[in-house]
Amino acid sequence: MKSVLVIRPGAIGDALLTFPVLKALRDQSPGTRITLVSNVQVLPLARAFGVAEETFDFQDIQWSELFSSTGIHTASLHDLLAQTDLAICWMRDSDGIIEHNLKMASAKQSIIAPGRPSTGERLHIVDYLARTIGLQSMDTQCITHDLHKPGENPSTSVGARVVEWRLGGPLWSPGGGEISMPIDVPTSANRFIAIHPGSGSAQKCWPTSHFAEIIKRLWEQNHPVLLLSGPADTDRILDLLKNLSLPPTPEILKMLTHAPLLEVAQHLQQCRCYLGNDSGITHLAAMLGVPTVAIFGPTDPKIWRPIGPFVKMIHEPNLEALSVDIVSEAMAF
Repeated sequence: MKSVLVIRPGAIGDALLTFPVLKALRDQSPGTRITLVSNVQVLPLARAFGVAEETFDFQDIQWSELFSSTGIHTASLHDLLAQTDLAICWMRDSDGIIEHNLKMASAKQSIIAPGRPSTGERLHIVDYLARTIGLQSMDTQCITHDLHKPGENPSTSVGARVVEWRLGGPLWSPGGGEISMPIDVPTSANRFIAIHPGSGSAQKCWPTSHFAEIIKRLWEQNHPVLLLSGPADTDRILDLLKNLSLPPTPEILKMLTHAPLLEVAQHLQQCRCYLGNDSGITHLAAMLGVPTVAIFGPTDPKIWRPIGPFVKMIHEPNLEALSVDIVSEAMAF
């Protein structure tokens, strides 16, 4: 059995976009045992989805020895590397110290590459990571639409660009079905529409007043909303709620706050669709196969767009200018 150690630091989205590459690596070499070192919040997902058998938090002090001028001395880490057939490190190593330390710790083979394409190379991150370890690029289909505000002349106005990006089926189906975690499951005729108005950066966020308007329209059509928020989203959620009146009925609004990603994933699987900014939760929804509308502003979607069986990506560098009508239209799955 081949043993592969993968080290991928970064935010939630960075870690999640590693998953399809690890899945392809396992598909190419059945029986491969993968150990993943990454963002601690993502590690339970990696185990639940079968992406890795063993996981470690990259922030644990032992992993700092990768960058130490005195080498790796923690016995357990030294033993792990000695049993590793291939170590993949997606991080910069300009002085070669990581490669040296891996070799001195008896890792049989190592591949070390920056965690993202070089400046000016507009290659999707999944394709880039796959290329660094010798895997073929993913097979995708892109369908591009130009959507326009009411009253605009399509021949004179470009409008916001919406891209549908398709990649077979969901990237995983844990245990052949959904993640096992008991919750109250809504009926199929009244499934929630998930909305996450936050992101790791305020510059990536569509105005909360616009999200509130989307929610009002959904309520008018009797669509229940699942509002998601993480630790960094508190102010945005409060601002959004200030723009909303009380829901028509209590059951038409449900909030999931600061939940572990595994629980978020389980709830997302019960939703009819998802709307969010460029965030880790958006990548998670897309990969789970939930019909996803992703709003991109300053981030280059050519590199960072979500992947999944049915994704609509709206790109508008000036997020203030992106109309509610365009987003509402994109949500018509």
